[in-house]
Amino acid sequence: MSKVAVVNRTNLKNYGSVLQCYALCEAIRDLGYEAEIIWEQGNISKNYDFRLNKLFMIAVKMATHPSLISDVMASMKDVKGKSITEGKVKKFDDFVRRNITQKLYPGKLLSQIAKGDEYSKFICGSDQVWCSTTMYIDPMMYLRFAPERKRIAYAPSIGRNYIPNYNRAKMKKYISDIPFVSIREDDGQRLVKELTGRDVPVVLDPTLLIKREKWERLAYSEIQPKEKYAVLYFLDETSETNQQKIAEFLKDQHLCAYSIGQEVSLIEKSVSIYSPDCGPNDFLSLVQNAEIVITDSYHGMLFSMIFDRNFWAVERAYQQYDQSSRQRTILRHLGLEERYIKNCRDILFKDVDYISVNESLRKMREESICYLKTALEG
Repeated sequence: MSKVAVVNRTNLKNYGSVLQCYALCEAIRDLGYEAEIIWEQGNISKNYDFRLNKLFMIAVKMATHPSLISDVMASMKDVKGKSITEGKVKKFDDFVRRNITQKLYPGKLLSQIAKGDEYSKFICGSDQVWCSTTMYIDPMMYLRFAPERKRIAYAPSIGRNYIPNYNRAKMKKYISDIPFVSIREDDGQRLVKELTGRDVPVVLDPTLLIKREKWERLAYSEIQPKEKYAVLYFLDETSETNQQKIAEFLKDQHLCAYSIGQEVSLIEKSVSIYSPDCGPNDFLSLVQNAEIVITDSYHGMLFSMIFDRNFWAVERAYQQYDQSSRQRTILRHLGLEERYIKNCRDILFKDVDYISVNESLRKMREESICYLKTALEG
């Protein structure tokens, strides 16, 4: 059985990031291959990536482009403001240890290993591994260490609606050198075409490739709500107006809420809000059994659909760059554009036509798996 390496990090304490790593490996196994995550061995902390070569290249770029310093400082402030409890860290680490096979290799050995026979293919993706505004175009995420014939990009996200001049040349070179390229959102498809001249397919996020039953087996938790509840999952703190409207909705529906992301301090003043330490298993369980999910998270939205939940995708209060193309892309393909809202006054209980949605997802899943199968065999 051929072995495939998925090149990604599993130390990020983000539900979507970890669960899409798991899902892509599972989808590859379903096609008859062995699969495991690989990454460069080195100084990676519990939620950051402190490789020395990365820090050096960021410093060089900041020195040559001083205007970017403010962006870096804003990103650092944003990350610092999102605290992670030790309980949450442990739950994420336990999930990865139980469910994801991974190996860490010394950087100097990666090219040598890639040229050998242990791995037939190397896949980068998914998530925002090709973020166009990053200070560091990571060669790992473009598989530069691997022979060109072994490279596959499955659903990487550029995450922005433009590519700045300071990253265009390198991204063009790196993407052009990957034989099989797919992308996760419509804006990314357009940008790759403009940058390289290549027409690449838009494919499903890996979390949508595997059967719902696999997610149900992982959806268990010691958190056992005793009353009907909503899930509130915000990656950035939503506006006071939105919080007020959400609070009014929850009170009208006699719902408490589980908040598993950014604080919703205004809602807490009038509604019972629970904020337990949640790992990936808890996240899946809470979403699966929620009466409704209100979220600005892409993967919060996807798992709502996986479990046939009522949901609303709220426009995220982005700190710097608009990243909404990924939400809008999948909702447009599924005929659910109305589920993306800017103002939470539009929230109500309105059933999703999951018969139609799941049929559309089935067709898109077949196309995406066909792409993955072709790339692995190529």
